Amino acid sequence: MLVAMASIVSSMSFRGEMMKQFGYRDYISQSKVGAQLLTSLKEGKLEGTQCTKCNISYYPPRAYCRECLSDGYIIGFIFSGKGTILSFSEVHVPPAGFERFTPYTVCIVELDEGGRLVGWIDPGSQSLKIGDKVRVKPEVIEGDRVVYKITRGSSPDVDIKAEKIAQNLVTGSNKLQGKVAIITGAGKGIGREIALKYAREGAIVVVAARTLSDIETVAKEIKQSGGEATPIKCDVGNVKSVQQLIEKTLERYETFDILVNNAGISKSALISKMTDDLWNSVINVNLKGTFNCIRAVIPHFSTKRPLGGKIINFTSTAAKYGNVGQSAYSASKWGVIALSKSAARELATYKVNVNCIMPGYIETAMTADTPSVYKEQTIAQIPQMRIGYPEDVAKVAVFLASSDSDYMTGSILQVDGGLRM
Repeated sequence: MLVAMASIVSSMSFRGEMMKQFGYRDYISQSKVGAQLLTSLKEGKLEGTQCTKCNISYYPPRAYCRECLSDGYIIGFIFSGKGTILSFSEVHVPPAGFERFTPYTVCIVELDEGGRLVGWIDPGSQSLKIGDKVRVKPEVIEGDRVVYKITRGSSPDVDIKAEKIAQNLVTGSNKLQGKVAIITGAGKGIGREIALKYAREGAIVVVAARTLSDIETVAKEIKQSGGEATPIKCDVGNVKSVQQLIEKTLERYETFDILVNNAGISKSALISKMTDDLWNSVINVNLKGTFNCIRAVIPHFSTKRPLGGKIINFTSTAAKYGNVGQSAYSASKWGVIALSKSAARELATYKVNVNCIMPGYIETAMTADTPSVYKEQTIAQIPQMRIGYPEDVAKVAVFLASSDSDYMTGSILQVDGGLRM
């Protein structure tokens, strides 16, 4: 079972101590599954989530599995809150709301249902020792930031029988009901998550990418969950391929309302060793590919009735700050920003909003090969003390595709946990 760590303190002493014991990946987990779970936690119930595909449990609950990068297999359950103390850790700078406890003692509990969590010792239970049987009770502070209180003996308010919650925890609010969306780079990572999220919000989704098997899998997932999706193979760097994507979409659905230019690649090399082929390949997909798609949809948006539409382009914090060995990638993503602002001005007459999402460090297949040392250094600089996940970006993509963002165009929304404030 994966250890899911509650994000319970902001002190550097605690960060260092817990990171040494559990590693960054465990400590950075946070509960972000919405009002339903928060209400239960405030009522004193212990809730977790489980990915039925990977058989991994998360405490506090997560709406997204970090192994298969999907929320399609997530279910929730209430567990007893019983467990055994495995170890202790003492923190001299307590988190907000717990300043009265100095030093602040936390412990690791092996849960009877499986899995582990970190909780704080109740002041009246300071005599607890390793091996003791304990009860765990949730405390909710600062919205969805969850900590667990460890107590000795029986605690009726958490003596709840384990039970499955049948419905999927992540349900849409139909913000995109009836809309048709084209998403490039939709076979994996962020694009895949946006496709799934849009479908849950009621959109008809055209999933596009170069690898047909990937988008067929995504389309199948959407259909199995009751949505509508069509996979169309497309290389955004190829003008003819992009034109075919638009034509096939119009042939099947007669219209479309949303274009998400997510397709992108990253190839690293120092400038002194950068080849023309490497430079051109990155620019061709990331920048020219975005341009190709925007140019191809203008005839449709200019004649669409009623007028209106959304174009969402993807840039990167690398565009703003640069990265060693990523001159091509950074340049291409800066170009996307300039292109988006020009397009926003030109397409405003057609009531088309053009905006950018600027993700920071997001855990996807593209970042999977990043050296662990670099990952750790990056996470240590993020105020929220965790890397991002595709679901974090997909939520912003829903906002920009919905009517909630109708008075926004030419904007850049940074999604990086505060890394590049």
